[in-house]
Amino acid sequence: MKVRLHGTPAEVAEVTRRLVEVLDIVAVSEPYPDRGASVLVRIDLQVRLDPTSSTPPAGPGRPGRRSSRALP
Repeated sequence: MKVRLHGTPAEVAEVTRRLVEVLDIVAVSEPYPDRGASVLVRIDLQVRLDPTSSTPPAGPGRPGRRSSRALP
């Protein structure tokens, strides 16, 4: 699965650190400038669900449940 983050460099770094707690991050791109906003950057993450999570993935029509490891 691919996830794109955009924000300030500090915001992007903090969210990436938090996502490591709930997802298996396979690859992270280098930050690159966000279009039209000189202070913002974007990064692309390749992720997969954390195999140690006990919460099954949400299916069509089934809302996901947050585990104790979910982000605040």
